[in-house]
Amino acid sequence: MKRTGKAFIAVLAISCLTSGVSGAQGIEFSFKARDVSTKALPPIPSTGVQLVLDDDQGEGDFGVNTPNAQQFMWFNQFTPVQTGVRLDEIWILFPPSATSNVNVGDQIEILVYGDPDGNPTNGATLLRSISETVQVADGNNFSVFTLAPPIEITQQGDILIGVVDRWVTSGVTGPTRPAAIDVTASQGRSWLAVWTGDPPPSPALPADSVFSLIDVFQPGNWMIRAFGEPLILNNIPTVSRSGLAAFLLLLGISGYLFLRRSV
Repeated sequence: MKRTGKAFIAVLAISCLTSGVSGAQGIEFSFKARDVSTKALPPIPSTGVQLVLDDDQGEGDFGVNTPNAQQFMWFNQFTPVQTGVRLDEIWILFPPSATSNVNVGDQIEILVYGDPDGNPTNGATLLRSISETVQVADGNNFSVFTLAPPIEITQQGDILIGVVDRWVTSGVTGPTRPAAIDVTASQGRSWLAVWTGDPPPSPALPADSVFSLIDVFQPGNWMIRAFGEPLILNNIPTVSRSGLAAFLLLLGISGYLFLRRSV
């Protein structure tokens, strides 16, 4: 994956995240490290399109609290190797319930965007919004969401895949850390989006409060993945007006010569 420097909204000075850090408009960002000794499951498929930033282990949990929980979106920016992909599955790792206040059955929104210029700060095209629930919350097993129908992406550019913690009632639900993060070696492709209120349905980008690479607060890679297959694109060539005129002229000359020989 390429690494691209990006501008961001609301630059915040951060010195320590362990006990919570104040951000824009009184927002607090909470990070908690945890010991991980095994690789996350299931294993990465050996073939097909693989959109993965993490190293198989989520060593930390991240949340937005004010000081109670606030809905937000965390998303990864992927650059497929080929143009034309079919996304079949999205995998999301959620931290253990006991330490994150995330539970099986909690409502989430999964969002998939296309970003032709590779710059989320100037917007992206929403391709699909998916209402789902947390399947597993143990910090080791991914919740695997099958896309029905699959998402076919034919345009060039990046694919953004994010999650919103819709089960949270902002300002009421107790502090949560729903976003599992791999902190071993950041690839500079994981983002944080916070709105002044709850993220709107099918939220447009960028967010209006905080919109930044997560590295500003805690370097790392969100445990969000996607898998699928390459698409075979049948590109039909187009002909310009001048090209069409030349073709018709050549066709006319060929017809004239054929008729002369036939006489």
